[in-house]
Amino acid sequence: MLLMIMIMIIMLLWNEDDELDTARGSSRSSNGLDLTLPSDLNFMPTLGNGHLGYTVFGDAIFMNGVYNGPAGNSKRARIPNWLNITTEVCDRFGCATDADVAVNGTSYEMDLRDGYFRSITTYNSLGLSIEQRTYPHKFFNRALVYEVVATRSTAYGTRANSPQFLRLSQHPGNASDAFEFVVVSNGSSASGDYRTIRGRTDIIEFERFQQQPQEIYIIFSQSLEEPLQLEWPTWQAEVRHRIIICIDREQSVALKELQDVLQLNANSMLQRHTDAWHNFWDRDFSIELVGNVLELSQIINAGIFYLASSLPSLSTNQVNEPFYGLSPTGLGRGNLEADYQGHNFWDTEIWMLPVVTHFGFEYGKQVLDYRSRKLEAAKYNARSKGYKGARFPWESAYTGTEVTNPCCPEVAQQEIHISPDISFALQKFFAHSGDYAWVCDKAWPIAAEVAEFLVSRAACEEFRPVCHLLNVMGPDEDHPDVDDNVYTNAVSKIALEFAEWAGEMCGNDSTELFEKWRRVSDRLLILHDTALDYHPQHAGYVVNTTIKQADTILLGYPLRYDTSTTHLNDLRIYSNVTRESGPAMTWSMFATNYLTSSQEWLGHEYFERGYKDYVRPEFKVWSETPLGFEGSANFLTGIGGFLQAMIYGYGGVNFVRDNNKTTMILRVGMSPLNVDEVHVNYLRYARNTCRWVFGPRFSNMDCGVRSGAQGNFEMVQGKKRTLLGRSFNVTLVKGDEPVYISYLE
Repeated sequence: MLLMIMIMIIMLLWNEDDELDTARGSSRSSNGLDLTLPSDLNFMPTLGNGHLGYTVFGDAIFMNGVYNGPAGNSKRARIPNWLNITTEVCDRFGCATDADVAVNGTSYEMDLRDGYFRSITTYNSLGLSIEQRTYPHKFFNRALVYEVVATRSTAYGTRANSPQFLRLSQHPGNASDAFEFVVVSNGSSASGDYRTIRGRTDIIEFERFQQQPQEIYIIFSQSLEEPLQLEWPTWQAEVRHRIIICIDREQSVALKELQDVLQLNANSMLQRHTDAWHNFWDRDFSIELVGNVLELSQIINAGIFYLASSLPSLSTNQVNEPFYGLSPTGLGRGNLEADYQGHNFWDTEIWMLPVVTHFGFEYGKQVLDYRSRKLEAAKYNARSKGYKGARFPWESAYTGTEVTNPCCPEVAQQEIHISPDISFALQKFFAHSGDYAWVCDKAWPIAAEVAEFLVSRAACEEFRPVCHLLNVMGPDEDHPDVDDNVYTNAVSKIALEFAEWAGEMCGNDSTELFEKWRRVSDRLLILHDTALDYHPQHAGYVVNTTIKQADTILLGYPLRYDTSTTHLNDLRIYSNVTRESGPAMTWSMFATNYLTSSQEWLGHEYFERGYKDYVRPEFKVWSETPLGFEGSANFLTGIGGFLQAMIYGYGGVNFVRDNNKTTMILRVGMSPLNVDEVHVNYLRYARNTCRWVFGPRFSNMDCGVRSGAQGNFEMVQGKKRTLLGRSFNVTLVKGDEPVYISYLE
C-alpha cells in the first residue's frame, strides 16, 4: 500500500457540504491538501475515545489504565492491533497490484468533525474503488470499528476480468510482550457466540497497591485469523462489510457492547459516532478563525481533536471506568520510552488541563479525579522518603506510585514541583468553575496533604526568617540538584496559601495548622538579583547559562506570581539562553507571557516558533521537539501550550481565585498575524457558557446563563463597579482598562 502513488486529502473539521463562509478561514478546505503520507508513520493520526486508543497503521491498541511491568518499567500494556486491517480486490487469477492503482492512487482523509480516518483507493483500470474507514466509537466506547465499502462502476460490471471477491487481512504486529492471552471461545455461526480472548498482564506495578495482574477481554465480531474472503458477484455494484472489536475488563461488558452495536445497521452505527463528535464541536468546544489562515485553522482544530480523543466520552452506552489521566502522547501511545510509557506528569495539570477545562467542567473533574484516587499512594510516596503529607510521583501510572524510568532516578527524587503543580491546578479549576462543594470534597484533601509535604520538605534557617527547598530540579531538567529553584518555590508558596484558604472555607478551624503552613510560605526564598532586576533560576545560576525549557518565566503566566518589570527582564534573559531543541510548549509560554505583557511583536514571533517547526504537515500531528530532532509524536503537551497561547495569550482572558470568589480577568485581546478575528466557542466560567470573540481592535465576551444556574456576576473596571446579573455581554475596545468579572454565589 505504501508503494502506491498517493494523494493525501485532509478534511480538518468541516465537511465539503457545510454551508460555511469560506472567507472565515475556519477549519475546512474545499479542495483538501495534496501531500504524501508522513515518512515516519509515528506521525499518523492517533485516535481514541478515553477507553481505547491506537495510532493509524500502528501495531498497538491501548486501554485506559492498563499497564504492565514493575515500577519504572511499567508501561501501557500493548494489545496487538487487530484493527489494522486491509482489503484487497481479487479474482480467481490473483489480486490487484499497485499498477492497477497508479493512475488515481489512494487518498487518505482524517475527518476531525466526524472523528474517523479513511482511505479511498481507485482502481482505474478495473473501474472500482475501495473505501476503508477506521475509528474508536465515541458512544459505544468499548468498540473499535473497521468498515470497507467496495463500489463497482456499472460500465465494468460484466467484464470477465472484473474482481469477484474481497480479501480482508489483519496486520496486528508482533505478539504482545505484556499479556498472556488465552482463547476463551473461537466463535461459531452455529452457536451464535464470538471469538473471545482473555488477556492477563504479566507483571504487576507495585504489590502494595496492586495485588493481582490486570485482566481484559477482547471479543471479535468475526475472526480474521486467516484472511477473510467476501464474495462479490460481477453483477453486484457494491459490497459492504464491518469488523467490530470490543475490549473491556469485564467479559459481560465487552459482549453487551458488541451485541448492542451489531443490532444497528452500518449507517446507524456510524451516525451514533458522528453525532457524538458533532455534539463536542457544536456544544463543548471549538475555535474558529476569520481570515486567510487555513493552515493555522487546521493546526488548531487538529490539536483540539487529538487532545479530546484521549479524554473519556461523557455520553456512552455503558458506564465508564475510572479515568487514568492524560499522558504526554495520549491514550493511543505508550509502549515506547519516546511515548513516556503512557505515564502521567505535570504535563497534565500545567499544560493540558487549562484547555481541557474549557471543553467542559466534567472533563476537568475526570482528569483531576485521577489524582484524588491516587492520594493514598502519594502519601505512601512521602512516607517512604521520610516526609509527611502527600508527594505525588514525577511519573505515575496504574497504582499512583513512582514509575519514573530507571534511567533517570534524579528526576524522580528532585522534581518535587509536581505536588504543588497539582495543588495549583486544583485552585485554577475552582477559579474556572466556582464549584465550592467540589473544593471541599476533592481539592481540600489533596491541598492539605501537599501542604504538609512541602512543610516537611522545607529547610528553614534557625536565625533568619528564610526557608529553602534544597536539592531539587525545576522544569529545566538540564540543571539537577539545585537549591531554591525559583519556579518550585513560587508554586509551593501558592500551594500553601491555597491549602490555608481551602481549609478555612471548608470549615477547618485549626489555627495551629494554618500558622505552620503560613510560616513556611512567608519565608520561602524567591531569588532576585537586584543589580539585573531578574529572578535567577536557582541558587548559583550564572547569566547566559543555557537551559532546556520554560522555567522561571512561568512566574508570569501561568502562576501570576510576578508580572512586574522584573518579569520582563526574566523573559529577555531566558529567551536568549533556552536551547533550540527544547520542547514545543516552551515557546508557547514565551508567547503567552509576551502577549500578556503587551509585547505584541515578540508574542507573534514566539507563537509562530511554538508550532511551525513542531507540526508535521500531513495530519497536523505534533512532535515534542523541532523537526530534525528525536522526540515524541502526538505531543499533547505541546498542543496544550499552543492552545493556551491562543486563548490566554492572544485572548487576554484569565481566571483567578480572588479571596472567597472567582474572578475572570478580561483585557483587550489581539489576534495572530493575518487573523482578523478569533472565535472561542463554549468557554466555561462558573455556571455560564461563554463565547469569546477577539481581534486586533476589540474583544467581546458573551456569557449566557446555563440551565439551573444560580448567583450573579459583578464587573469592576477601574473604579466603576456594575452588577451584571446572571448573564452578561461585555465589549472592550483598544485602550480600555482591563475588566474584572466576579461570580457571586
